[in-house]
Amino acid sequence: MGMTASSKGYRTQGYSCPDVTRSYPSQTYRRFPAFKVKKQGELIETLSILPNCSLQNPAIDVWWSFCQFFPNNDNFLFCTSTPFQIMQGIHWKRVTALPCGKIVQYNLQNGKSGVIPQATCDGFPKFQINPDGIKLTSLTTSSIAEHFIVYHPANPVIQRARDPSFTQYKDYATSPNGSFFAILAKNSVNTFTLSVFGSSTILRADSVIKVNDLYPDVTPRPLLFTDQADVKWSPDSKHVAIGFSKGQLIVVDWRNSQGICNVFEEIIPDCHLHGPSGFDFDPRSKHCVMTVAASDMTLYRVNTEDKKILACCNDLGSFVDCFKYSYDSNYIVAALFSRKIKVLDTEDLSALFEIDLTVLCPDFEDISQKLGSVAPNTTCLSLTSTGEQAAIACWDRKIRVVQLLKVLDLQCLCKFAILSVVTPSNVNKLPIPHLIKDYLYSFPYNP
Repeated sequence: MGMTASSKGYRTQGYSCPDVTRSYPSQTYRRFPAFKVKKQGELIETLSILPNCSLQNPAIDVWWSFCQFFPNNDNFLFCTSTPFQIMQGIHWKRVTALPCGKIVQYNLQNGKSGVIPQATCDGFPKFQINPDGIKLTSLTTSSIAEHFIVYHPANPVIQRARDPSFTQYKDYATSPNGSFFAILAKNSVNTFTLSVFGSSTILRADSVIKVNDLYPDVTPRPLLFTDQADVKWSPDSKHVAIGFSKGQLIVVDWRNSQGICNVFEEIIPDCHLHGPSGFDFDPRSKHCVMTVAASDMTLYRVNTEDKKILACCNDLGSFVDCFKYSYDSNYIVAALFSRKIKVLDTEDLSALFEIDLTVLCPDFEDISQKLGSVAPNTTCLSLTSTGEQAAIACWDRKIRVVQLLKVLDLQCLCKFAILSVVTPSNVNKLPIPHLIKDYLYSFPYNP
């Protein structure tokens, strides 16, 4: 399929933020295929995950889908999906008669695709491509399965961060520096535990935090697959944020086992997090600034250390299913429950433009007609490195790739022109100011 990966990536520190380390693939940047670029707001293509499985199975209420563009290479998109039956509005039961969590790799340049052998996601499907582009990890109920991106029968699947205490892993995330896994687990006494493992660790955790000790009100429901959660790292890999389906959003300092902020108690007390994926860290900030989607159909930009609201947008007209900052924080892309995509300014959250998927994709059915509001229409968003294209993972097992901004500013154009011919390891050797190198590496520059 044309996918190549090196035997090692590249890691470096920032100049203006020497305490921040990042990991990168060793290859030069590859742009999204030029022949597929469309006008702003147009549909590029629709991809079906596991197309041979029937959508007409009466036991299936929703296909929970997930996708991610390959780091530093916008030619490749990885996707997965798992079918669920929703019982009593809260109990998500996997339809095990069908393939669950198979990971599919799409080559957008030549149109080829294929299933990655032995790579499967348990539970709510989620995988991550390590920032160095060498390996892919997926979450099972009791470990992290690590696969090489380029499959070879001689390369074993390594089970890392094994759970010896009979807990149930709910969600995880790989740190931006590629050194740690943060895993949220529901344990046998019905409380949440956040464990941070070194990326080469088999058993021993570097940190174990009992969430209930820091935030007593954050507790799971008793049944399996009734709690959804989303774990995300701050850009400097120092804080971990967790969103819960019960509406809480917490931020912790994992090295010191300290609670930093319970966002909807300390900053926005009159509402709650609408969905577990309704938050994201601002890439320009090391760990203080994030944007959250609240139950009052408002986006709030907040500082979790100063406990302040910095900006808000209350004219969305719908709940937010999920959203994401572009890689360089040029804008925010929000997928609304009304099946619209809004692109917002990162400073004041003003709307830049809107894409109506009900018009663009007439085959995209509204899940509320089937299930009400118990499941989102959009389950995941992934953006290309430039932020010009978005892959939208939907409940109907389809990935819809749309064109966002088509024209970048001169600064961005120069950045990606340089990265397309200079590898990350050689950026540090360029005879240019250190601050420009930080910009090429996309380091945060605010607290």
